Amino acid sequence: MKGCLFFVLGIAFFNAFAFGESATDFETLRALIREDTRAIVKEEIAASEKRTREFVTQEIAKLTVRMDERDRRIAAEFQGVNKRIDDTNNRLSLNLVLLVALLGLIGVALGLPYLQDKKKERAQDEKIAAQQQQLEAQQKLLETQQQRIDAMEAELKTLKKNQMPSA
Repeated sequence: MKGCLFFVLGIAFFNAFAFGESATDFETLRALIREDTRAIVKEEIAASEKRTREFVTQEIAKLTVRMDERDRRIAAEFQGVNKRIDDTNNRLSLNLVLLVALLGLIGVALGLPYLQDKKKERAQDEKIAAQQQQLEAQQKLLETQQQRIDAMEAELKTLKKNQMPSA
């Protein structure tokens, strides 16, 4: 283990100067690496942007399709709901018409006998009024006849008194 440690330390202490390379060589290598790295990074960034754009475009297309499908489903549901509402309105309208017709029938069924009874009562009232007028007329006639009878009786009495005895 100690041997490995010394070996690693030995390699760490040896640097590029020990092998005869200069600092300018390192600088040129760094510059090349930087330029290559920059070019590679630019290419990677451009490729990544392109992939990102494609991915976003695909996702937008998928979302658009989903939204269109959802809109169609919602429109279909609204049509179904509107149809149910229309059916319910039609049924309620029919029920209202039937209710009005039933109330009219009940009114006729109850009102017709009442009207007939009223008509009969009016006819009876008219008959009674006519009979009362007839009675009054007969009473007047009776009174007139009674007065005539009374007058005749009085005349008869006077005639009897004035009559001469026949022998």
